[in-house]
Amino acid sequence: MHLNNSNKKRNRRPRSDSQGSTSSTSSASSLSDGEQGHSYHRAPQSKGNLNQQEKNNVNNKCRRSKGKRRSRSHKREKNQLSLPEEAKFVALDCEMVGIGEDGHTSSVARVTVVDWDGNSLLDEYIQQAEPVTDYRTFVSGIIAQDLDDATLSLEDCRDMVLQLLQNHILVGHALKNDLKALGISHPWWLTRDTAKFEPFMKVRFDDGVLWPRKLKELVSEKLHQEIQIEGKPHSPYEDALAALDLYRSVRTKWESAMTYKIDKTNQIRLQHHQPVLAQ
Repeated sequence: MHLNNSNKKRNRRPRSDSQGSTSSTSSASSLSDGEQGHSYHRAPQSKGNLNQQEKNNVNNKCRRSKGKRRSRSHKREKNQLSLPEEAKFVALDCEMVGIGEDGHTSSVARVTVVDWDGNSLLDEYIQQAEPVTDYRTFVSGIIAQDLDDATLSLEDCRDMVLQLLQNHILVGHALKNDLKALGISHPWWLTRDTAKFEPFMKVRFDDGVLWPRKLKELVSEKLHQEIQIEGKPHSPYEDALAALDLYRSVRTKWESAMTYKIDKTNQIRLQHHQPVLAQ
């Protein structure tokens, strides 16, 4: 956007011709009527040399002033939040199909893992150990041919995911379902589940209990974007990125809360002579 500079002219004070400081008389004369200059407190002119006691008083005041500045500076440094490195983050999303007589039992059929920059680290269809009775194509986007061509077993996929998650912070939405389907777990202090982040949750009833919200709803409200468009299948890559973007939008606030929880937990663990949690 271009600004009209003709309407934005600044009044600049002319630079003093003299190299030294201007006199109080010339400074006062340069101010217009009603305009007040900055008032500076000047030390009174000494009529003679300061005695030793006066010198000591001045030195003590200087030391106290410097001490206060150092204290304030130290406090600011202490309160600064140290955010985890971006390279430590990965996002996960899985798509399920239905197995069993009624197709209500979920079986992981596609697994996607992306890094902080959205690069795909893993995106594979999974061989099914049991016949699929409901492909849930309208949601999962998976068809029979996808799984017929799959060459990766659930066990091999689990090992690959575990390797990607090792010493990493996992981001996702409703991760409990995905991790359960994969048969793995991940430390709570290394998990960022957008379905469980309290500011993203809402109260449904009068009991004040917070409930998770749908990923689609959160992305629309918080990011002003649209995913999981009606009539189109879900994309695990898109959903993983959406969860990561939600986390990014509140990263500092979230990490501040996590740091507090981890510090409190470590205090308790130290009291019981247990090893502390490491991020």
